[in-house]
Amino acid sequence: MKVQEAKPIIKKYMLDNGLAAPYYEPENEVISRTGDECVVALCDQWFLTYGEEHWRDFVKGHVKSKDFNGYSAKTQQEFEETLDWLNQWACSRTAGLGTQLPWDTQFLIESLSDSTIYMAYYTVAHLLQGGNSNLNG
Repeated sequence: MKVQEAKPIIKKYMLDNGLAAPYYEPENEVISRTGDECVVALCDQWFLTYGEEHWRDFVKGHVKSKDFNGYSAKTQQEFEETLDWLNQWACSRTAGLGTQLPWDTQFLIESLSDSTIYMAYYTVAHLLQGGNSNLNG
């Protein structure tokens, strides 16, 4: 078996059996908007698992259905392509100002994930909080 064929099989086996952990690292030097060199740190984070197969197939089916309007062929194509590559998205951080994750207050919601998490949360908040959708209540 070629390495390129074996690698994903072995990776899945090792992850499924707790023999490995996913590791993410930038492929190139990362420079911030202020021109500073960024330093990579390995730390615990929460991820949104957009790549979960059942969810992704459900959303792709909707995006390709007559009930979805992408308003332009380009936007439609971008939705479909994004669903093909989107897998896990870090949604938390441990430093700075921001909103704490409701389920793990040692973490803050990563600012780019704010809108995603809150829109998802507000759809079920009344179920999680006994009819009260107030975040504090």
